[in-house]
Amino acid sequence: MEKMKFEVPPVGVKILDSMDGFEGTPVYNGVSYCDAVRRATSGEEVVLVPGSIEVCRWSPVVLGLKSPESDFEKSLEPRVLGSSAGVYVSPLSRFREGLEPDVVIVRGRPARLRKLAAEMGEGALQDRYLGRIGWTALGLGEKGLSLRVTLVHALNYSLSVLKRSRRFDELTKKLFRRESVAKAFEKAAKNAVADMSMCRNATVLPYIEDAGNISFFCTGGITWGGNSPGNMTSGFPYRLIKPLL
Repeated sequence: MEKMKFEVPPVGVKILDSMDGFEGTPVYNGVSYCDAVRRATSGEEVVLVPGSIEVCRWSPVVLGLKSPESDFEKSLEPRVLGSSAGVYVSPLSRFREGLEPDVVIVRGRPARLRKLAAEMGEGALQDRYLGRIGWTALGLGEKGLSLRVTLVHALNYSLSVLKRSRRFDELTKKLFRRESVAKAFEKAAKNAVADMSMCRNATVLPYIEDAGNISFFCTGGITWGGNSPGNMTSGFPYRLIKPLL
């Protein structure tokens, strides 16, 4: 296979059942998983452990870093089964020697991500959630002319402008610390716009389905992850993408 060129540096993710060997790895403490991936994109390697994520109410649960307790948390699915000791996130260029990622997160223009998936061959993409815009961009039509897709694009471009404001950034961090706000937002946004784009759609789904997924960015992916609204995100099992790296 021909090696692919990437618009955004790919990030490798390893779900850890033990912290053995990771004692000296910088521990992430911050707003969200999206933000941890942003830091890895910039060249850092970090490990997320229970308690690492201080604001986002979604990602600790779906990544297995927190057991679901409330009705809201129990509604978040699919999740990593069992408990994760940690989640190692690193640019592929610095990924720990002798360790292979479970999933590789790739972001870029929609056409580039479709080409990447096509290079992997038939069966590279999951097909269980086709048409569910919260979970995947697959099955929504390549031209993206539906009302829901138009709404996602408009929302993400608006958020990319708003996030330049320090006040807006501080407001989102303050609001989403509250489960009541997260619960209301989840109810309003569910399958209307992209949801949990980096943690569930680009990490957990490829991990548990053993197949790739392509997703629009969610609110956190734009505001906390700093992603371009013109791009999309995807995740692929390492075994599928390895020949293209």
